[in-house]
Amino acid sequence: MKYYTETDAKLHWLCQIVSKANRTFISKKEDDSHTNLYFDSLGKYITGRWIGTQDARLLFMLNLENLNIEIKNDLGQLLSSVPTLGSTMQKVEERIELLLPNLGLNPKGFRAELHYTIPDYSFTKETIQAIPEKSLEEWIRIRRMANEACVLLLGHAQSEGEIRIWPHHFDTGIYTKINSKISLGFGLAMQDAMAGSPYFYMSGYPAQGKLEYNHLPSNGPWKWQTKTDWQGAYLPLTEFDSKTIKDQESLLHLFLSSVFNWYSAY
Repeated sequence: MKYYTETDAKLHWLCQIVSKANRTFISKKEDDSHTNLYFDSLGKYITGRWIGTQDARLLFMLNLENLNIEIKNDLGQLLSSVPTLGSTMQKVEERIELLLPNLGLNPKGFRAELHYTIPDYSFTKETIQAIPEKSLEEWIRIRRMANEACVLLLGHAQSEGEIRIWPHHFDTGIYTKINSKISLGFGLAMQDAMAGSPYFYMSGYPAQGKLEYNHLPSNGPWKWQTKTDWQGAYLPLTEFDSKTIKDQESLLHLFLSSVFNWYSAY
């Protein structure tokens, strides 16, 4: 995972433009899910949500291959493409702001500060630079794995959930009710102090009371966090180092089934 964390940070920062569009043009939801993103691995985009106008539905997207901010309609037509490379974030947002009236959108408030904060990355004062191809390929592969793991878990649980990227912490994740007693959160998180690397996680949320973490399964290299506000199991991506892609997938599948089975039997 040599390049993943650095690429994660750069894309986290760039995607805030798409989140600003969501924030500005989509009705607010209490859980803040109107700001959510999605990694489209088929098209190699990070997209926002559909935005309704009088004439069409619009989707703001970050094109991962050239880092342009693109806007398309629900007929698949590309309406605008704003280059970012060599520009500052401020300049990019100013260019988008000028396009909005022609798209049927009121630009008021688009460039306002977001209602949450993200890390003050060192590169944010610089002009936007291309991401090396190998770095991008690694990021796409890992985030595709996260999308696929979410689908596997929802299918295994026979439950429903929406796979989204939360722009605050940039984790790909789902939240789903698996039975009358408990719901689960699962996803792939950015590197933080707890894990020391990016990591897959799973956490349970009981309908009543508090979970007691007893008789935990220990048939894998993942770890359990039970003494803090966030409680659950996590599998650092460092455990994938030196493993083949097939072995990485096998380890992730073991994590999914083992931890899910513990929660579902609670």
